[in-house]
Amino acid sequence: MKSFVISLVLLVFTIAFASDYPLTMIDDLGHEVVLNAAPLRIVSMIPSTTETVCALNACDLLVGRDQYSNYPLEVNELPELGNGFVPNLEAIVALEPDLVIVDESTDLANQLIELGIPVYAGTAQSFEEVFEKFSDIGKLINREKEAAFLSLKLRTDLVNIHKLIAGAEAPTVFYELDSTPYSVGPESFIGEIISLAGASNIVTADLGAFPKLDPEFIVASNPEVILLADAAYGETAESLAARAGWSDISAIVANKVFELSQDQVDTINRPGPRIVDALFLLAQIFHPDMID
Repeated sequence: MKSFVISLVLLVFTIAFASDYPLTMIDDLGHEVVLNAAPLRIVSMIPSTTETVCALNACDLLVGRDQYSNYPLEVNELPELGNGFVPNLEAIVALEPDLVIVDESTDLANQLIELGIPVYAGTAQSFEEVFEKFSDIGKLINREKEAAFLSLKLRTDLVNIHKLIAGAEAPTVFYELDSTPYSVGPESFIGEIISLAGASNIVTADLGAFPKLDPEFIVASNPEVILLADAAYGETAESLAARAGWSDISAIVANKVFELSQDQVDTINRPGPRIVDALFLLAQIFHPDMID
């Protein structure tokens, strides 16, 4: 991690800090994105991108957002435009954006391209890609300096958290997305955050990024900590204990089932500028004696 910080420091002092327009970039769908000038009317249809634009001191350029973008609080005043899978296309067009940023897994990019609206499709799928997206978005919206400094700050904060938990024993963890139960694998973004926060995921890589688990597998794995991302939907430590065979799981016996709030879930789930907040939150849960 230190080598990343050193490299980024060198980058900060060598980067030109200004995007050259006309600008051409390739997005995650392989589409060529051409901007003739720095965008002044941006629509973000991804919560993590909305947060990133604001973290780059460009919140004032946003003219619309998807329904799940709720941070920082000021974005709630922007027009809500549905989501990537069910967008309000008419409302997006009416805002006359000069850049729309969308999730590459939806068809929204193609719909906007057909209408002649500049669109960038792409999201971070891993921890390292978060920093790549800072750079890409910074270049798109003429905030390269801000992107470089944001990356430097977060890298430095991450190093400091790692120092606090250095040498700590890693507890085994089960992260529940829903009561099916779906969980997260170690190669998913959330799985990476869990590992970086000093814990051992009971889900192995061969099970996939977001596997549906056999409840008997969870019981046999006997996690020492359980995180409930579905607490907002009614799951509790008590409801887990009532599941067949679950009452003897170490996390339940030791009262280490954590019912995450929706804001905490958003912080952990979104690959954006709150990654340090997510890491600190989980490190506090996993190592309360080392981080207060």
